[in-house]
Amino acid sequence: MKQINLFFMMLFLVVSTPAMANKDALSRAQYMIRQMNAELNQLKSTNQTLLAEKDALTKEYEKLQKKNDKLTNKSEKNKKALKGKVAEVRGQFKNEVKAHNETRRKLAKMTQEKDGLFKVATEQTQAIELCMANNKKLYEINLEVLSRYENKGVWDSVTQAEPFSRLSQVQIENLVDDYQYKMDDLRVEADL
Repeated sequence: MKQINLFFMMLFLVVSTPAMANKDALSRAQYMIRQMNAELNQLKSTNQTLLAEKDALTKEYEKLQKKNDKLTNKSEKNKKALKGKVAEVRGQFKNEVKAHNETRRKLAKMTQEKDGLFKVATEQTQAIELCMANNKKLYEINLEVLSRYENKGVWDSVTQAEPFSRLSQVQIENLVDDYQYKMDDLRVEADL
């Protein structure tokens, strides 16, 4: 624009100045006009190139804008889908945590029951061992009683039946009481 104004100004000077009637001045003016026309043509060409580039860039921008809009829409859809998935996974996680806590509670209860059963089993094992030991002792006491009865001699029978002092009878009753006490000591209580 500035060059076009400069061109018209020069043209005005050439036409309005009578002293410039000189051929040399006219040639200079024509040269300047040609130079201005060349620059004007170059500016028009540059302007057309810039307009073409602007159109191409505008088309590229519109294409990229459409692509961006599609990607934004897709991103929004994915975001919504992911929010739904995250909510679903959180729900599953909460359920799994509840199930895990319930399982831990049950495991603690079962461990406690197992410990109780182990204690009962230990007590029963001890009671069985005690019963077996007492049974062995009772067996030995019975063998001893039978052995004494088998080895009872004639004299023992006569003294036992002796009506006057009845010493043998007292000894036998003492032995019976001793055996009764031993058996009572070895008796296993019903609560075991």
